[in-house]
Amino acid sequence: MAAAVSALFLAGLQGADAQVPCDPAKCVHPACVCPSITPPKGMDPQKAPQFVTLTFDDAVQKTLVDVTSSLMASHRNPNGCPIPSTWFVQTLYSDYALVQQWYAAGNEVADHTMTHVGSPPVDEVAGNRKAINAFSGIPYSKMTGFRAPFLNYTKGTFDILGQEKIEYDSSTTADTTTAFWPYTLDNGLANDCWNGICQAGVVQPGMWEIPMHAIMDDSTPPIAHNMDVHLEIKDTAKLNQLLRDNFNEHYTKNRAPFGIYLHPVHVGTSNDTYNSFFTEILKNQDVWFVTNQQLLQWMKNPVPATELANQDYMKCTRPAVGKEICNGLDDTKSGTIDTGVLEVCNFAAGPWSTCYGCPKTAPSPADPVPERVVVAGTPGARTAVPVTCAMEWWDPVAAQCLCTSSNCTFTDTAIKPTASGTPGAKPTGSGDKGSAAGTLRVDGAWVTLGLAASIAAGLVQML
Repeated sequence: MAAAVSALFLAGLQGADAQVPCDPAKCVHPACVCPSITPPKGMDPQKAPQFVTLTFDDAVQKTLVDVTSSLMASHRNPNGCPIPSTWFVQTLYSDYALVQQWYAAGNEVADHTMTHVGSPPVDEVAGNRKAINAFSGIPYSKMTGFRAPFLNYTKGTFDILGQEKIEYDSSTTADTTTAFWPYTLDNGLANDCWNGICQAGVVQPGMWEIPMHAIMDDSTPPIAHNMDVHLEIKDTAKLNQLLRDNFNEHYTKNRAPFGIYLHPVHVGTSNDTYNSFFTEILKNQDVWFVTNQQLLQWMKNPVPATELANQDYMKCTRPAVGKEICNGLDDTKSGTIDTGVLEVCNFAAGPWSTCYGCPKTAPSPADPVPERVVVAGTPGARTAVPVTCAMEWWDPVAAQCLCTSSNCTFTDTAIKPTASGTPGAKPTGSGDKGSAAGTLRVDGAWVTLGLAASIAAGLVQML
């Protein structure tokens, strides 16, 4: 990966002019946003929030959720909310109930195809969302993003995303010459021009591109490192320094979003490194971890860092349902979720659980939503979430929505932060080490997580 991205960096310098020009006079915010290294609408970079996007790729399994939880558990945004992240989910090898729990905890679920194929056909992209909607209960309107497996995409990929009404892609890479804020594809791509994609006519009006910003090392010329940086930079001290140097390059200059892109199966012993880094940068009260969806909400209506905590999309609440239902939350606060209501489905690729009834065959691109074992209208059938009810309030066993205009109540999950950091472009140095294990509201309860269990060997996982 390092050699490939290094070539990307060098070629990018030579092909930077290959992107299609974008005229700000014709590309009017927020419907259209030109590629730019500066914040939208002329905002002073030092007044903008420094966004950090933490993303994970591939299957959602118990051991991998433990890994992601151990990276997120001890960290909170300046408003006291748990830091969220985006998981680009493939459904092969995933546990649908865990996908539901991830979403219910306030994180984002995005599309990564069903079986992890590069340059995917439409049934891989569309089928993934259909299966997650059917067996995890997540509305289509909440699954708005896509990342290509292996970061392998073509013009045809973007055509499919446009056909499927995907709001954003996050598959392209960014080096120091293309470190853009998110932009729309009204005028085509401005990243990865070295491979000819910018001349291929990738135009999708209104669709966003969220470039994956590389970690640049101290080589001459610098080598760009993108996903799972710790696998390429094995010297912990060097990795620590590069993370801080690259973050400071964003934070003290144009504040373009800073990304950490991981496959949970590969995190291993680098957990401490990332926890320490997260702890340090969050001492600054204008540094915010966001999902990609939250980032785009801000892009459409940018506000200074001092006003970000007041935005509804940055707040954290959970439904106060009051009884145990199959909704991905520990409503009775017993420390376990969905007691006695999850169904376990056994297939050749492995078992998984769901709130919405096991299918007769495993979901596939050809048939992403197979007929249920217990068909609708018969005793014991589970009822899918209707469009008139949010997933967290829907009881699929009783076929009842517990939320009406008069009884919807929520609990604020924010905790007053104890950090004494203040806003301002102050470079980061060498912070305290974070914990390698902790707790995270993954299922609505605080669950203690152990690192050893998180990195169990022999994991079946597609990369």
